[in-house]
Amino acid sequence: MSYSLFYENVTACDECDLLHRIPPLTVGERFKCVRCNCVLLNVHKHAAPRLLGMAFSSLLMLFFALIFPFLGFSSSGFERDITLYNMVTVLILQDNLILSIIISLALFVFPIVYLSAILGLALSFHNRYLTVSLKRYLIRWIIVIQPWLMVDVFLVGILVALVKMNSLADIELGLSFLAFCAYVIFLLKTVSLVDRRWLWNKVAGPGPNHVISENLESARNQSLIGCHFCGATLDGAACHCSRCGHSVHSRRPQSLVSTIAFLIASVVMFIPANFFPIMQTTFLGMTESSTIIGGVFLLWSLGSYPVAIVIFLASVVIPIAKIVSLSWLCWQYYYPTERELLQKIWLYRMTEVVGRWSMIDVFVVAVLTGLVQMGNFISILPGPAVLSFAAVVILTILAAKTFDPRLLWDKNKAIKPTLLEKNE
Repeated sequence: MSYSLFYENVTACDECDLLHRIPPLTVGERFKCVRCNCVLLNVHKHAAPRLLGMAFSSLLMLFFALIFPFLGFSSSGFERDITLYNMVTVLILQDNLILSIIISLALFVFPIVYLSAILGLALSFHNRYLTVSLKRYLIRWIIVIQPWLMVDVFLVGILVALVKMNSLADIELGLSFLAFCAYVIFLLKTVSLVDRRWLWNKVAGPGPNHVISENLESARNQSLIGCHFCGATLDGAACHCSRCGHSVHSRRPQSLVSTIAFLIASVVMFIPANFFPIMQTTFLGMTESSTIIGGVFLLWSLGSYPVAIVIFLASVVIPIAKIVSLSWLCWQYYYPTERELLQKIWLYRMTEVVGRWSMIDVFVVAVLTGLVQMGNFISILPGPAVLSFAAVVILTILAAKTFDPRLLWDKNKAIKPTLLEKNE
């Protein structure tokens, strides 16, 4: 049985700044921006108990993934078993501290903090044992960490690493591997259930109410500011959100300057990332280095065409496409073309979605380093390019996060009919 839910009736779109009156929604409905199709509110069925169950299941599966053997490696009588924890310790022992920190954050720290915050909030919905102030901090952590969750990318990196080693050795999947797959599935489902506006309404109540014009206009044109952190709408003179406490701005300060700076830095790091070797393989006492492109050619020559295409797309095409796309979007602010704005917003959304998948190659190197350590017989170590490439991925993600898509709409007046859809 569906029922109506109350939310603040005025909110501003995060991507085009258009003000909306949100109607009462029933369970299973989503409300979209009438101009750019951005999802503003998603009302999931039994959201609180499902979040509790998924977050707890994710943490439980992660615990099992840590205590049992993860992967086994055997070749010419040599055998080796590793756990997820071993992947980090091997990197530290090989003097790759920065890479071990990146792997630890992506694999353990960020997901555990994120899931723990979700678990605490979901429990507090019923028991009310947390203060509103503490709940606000938990939601802040959830919002900040969510874009940096990459366990699904790490899982694909493991599969690519197994394909690479399949011709050199026998690989055995441990119990932890199955637990890790379940952990990834539960975590992704948890992320899909999180709606920022729903969480803030649940914890801190509706934001300030406003009387707005019947005409569809941006928040800036009506002397209002939409909080980019919780979705509340505030008076134009406000400096901090009265609901979440976050600083608010009509447009992100120095948005284009920050984006361009990150893009320039990523271009600079992209050169050594492709020029220097990303991995060094020792086999029978002989060491061979391979670059990103060299690894793609090797996989192609071995007949692993799908894996070669995945690595080429993730490590070469996506970083270049993201740099070019964001550069073009910055150019469009100063010299706009007649191209449909919805196409530009779609391009921006794609840069946010696909950018983190470039980390596949970094994770592949980390997995192979932890797994293949048999002295002069066969061993794999990260090359000098791995940190440069990780920097490229991180910098392009930051470039997309600092870009303010609302700038593209400031001179546009195109409005579409309202969109109210059912959840899939």
